[in-house]
Formats: sequence, C-alpha cells, structure tokens
Amino acid sequence: MKVSGKRAFVVDDTIGRRFGKKMPGISSHFDHTSGRHVMGQQVVTLGLSCEEGFVPLDSELFISQSKAQGLHQPFRDGRSTVAKRYRVAQQQTKPEMVKAMVHRALHANIMADYLLADAWIGSKTMIRLSHEASLTAVLRMKKNKMKYRVTEYHQGTLKNLDLDIKALYQHAVRKAWQRIPGQPYQSKIVDVTLNLAENDKMPEQWAHVRLLFVRGSVDTNKAKAGKHDWAVFLCTDTALSAMEILELYAMRWAIEVYFKESKQHLGFLKEQSNHYAAYVASIHLAAIRFCLLVIGKQM
Repeated sequence: MKVSGKRAFVVDDTIGRRFGKKMPGISSHFDHTSGRHVMGQQVVTLGLSCEEGFVPLDSELFISQSKAQGLHQPFRDGRSTVAKRYRVAQQQTKPEMVKAMVHRALHANIMADYLLADAWIGSKTMIRLSHEASLTAVLRMKKNKMKYRVTEYHQGTLKNLDLDIKALYQHAVRKAWQRIPGQPYQSKIVDVTLNLAENDKMPEQWAHVRLLFVRGSVDTNKAKAGKHDWAVFLCTDTALSAMEILELYAMRWAIEVYFKESKQHLGFLKEQSNHYAAYVASIHLAAIRFCLLVIGKQM
C-alpha cells in the first residue's frame, strides 16, 4: 500500500509560551521539548494530511488545572464566541475537544480515512471515536497499565491473558523481533482484543486491534538497540502490515511542521494583547495565513 490517495485526520497539541504570570487564561503545561513545566497556552489542533499537503482544520485552547490564571475581568457578553471558547478551554478534556473537532469536520463534509495521533492521546476514547466516525485509527500508545487480552492455546485449552503493554512485550515480543524488509527497523505484530469501556460501570465493548512493536535495528551510538528502546503503535485495522502502519503514521509529521512554521513565521500566539480574545484570534489567523500559503503553492 502507498500513502498516495490516503487522507488522514491528524491530532496534536503545542504550547505557546507566554511566561507572564499575570496573563489571563494561561496555565502550567508539561513541555516535552524542554522536559519541564512551563506557563503558557496549550493549543489542541486537528488537521488534514494527504498527498497534496497539510491544512489545519480546527483548534482549541486548553487550560489545565495547574496554576490556571483567571481573567482580569469577565466577558461583557457570556454568550459571545470567545466566552464559549473560554468555557470549553476550562471544562473539556483534550480527548473531548478532539471528538468535537472531528465531528465538526465530518459535519462540514471534510472526509478522511484515518485518525493519527501521538501517545498523549492514544486512549480508549480515541479508539471509540474512530469507530463512531468510521475511521481507521493509528495511534502511538503509552507504556501504561491499560490491559490487552491475548487469546492462546495452553495445554489444549483456550486461555485468555490480560496483560499491560510491558507484560505483553515480555510475553510475546522480547525474543521475537523480525526485520522489516528494506528498513532499519525490527518489528513484532501482536493481535489482541481491548475492552473499550473506561470503567466497570460501563458495559463491556471488546474490539479487535493490532499492536505493532517497533525498535531500531541500527543505532549510530550502539551496536544493538537497547531493550528499552522500543515503541508501540495501535491500529484498528488488523489487516495492515507493519510497513503500512508506519507509512500511515509518518503522515502525522506534517502537523509538527505546521506548528514550527506557524510559530516562526506566521505569528502563532505572538500578539501583544493580554485579552483572551487575542489568543483565540491568533491561533486561527495563523491557520488562515498558512492555508493562504498552501493555496498559493497549489496555484
């Protein structure tokens, strides 16, 4: 399979660093680039990635519960767009924001085949969303305590094993790596079932998913890849090969380029105003500038 012709919704977040502690509507967020917490605005963005390029579709500001700074004064009209977005930023989780953005895109007849996201959003919520929206999810997953069910024969009896990702690695992957032809990677595919219910009060909802474990087979600093140097991806289409899953996930890189170019060249959260409305305007004005450049390039 080639990526050509494929369209994917891509989700990611980024931090606009605004360090003034008295600035309204900012909060503390963990910055994966610097490895520390910073004060600023966190922006969750949905984009469309395809062979022709990338376009941002929707964005929301997210205010965490840590060191959140309130507004200097209330909005004149609580029914205004900026007031509604401020409530969303305070009250919704990031997965809830993503769900709303995907449904808005589909309602606007913007179609895609896949949903791609990094580990911060790799969750049962996103897998359920992919089912609801008829999308194939390709998500990087955290090495957390989420349980995956492996069904196998043991002494002639069919047995279910519920294992977290690290236990599953030890059980089925650690000594079973396979080389991906033509690529500097080793992989191992494990098909499992996953209960998408978030808690015991919800009815069980089992789904078949494919887990792809990947590690580099060649490292410039090491003769061999370390035993902890591996990542895991989840795909809701159990027919895709390791190479196909990696090719699809590579389409996610376009949103990282968008964030970098928007911050460096398009005024992303660079307005001097401290009004919360300026933050909302800034992220969307940067997206409009980016889209105009994409149109110009296509023409």
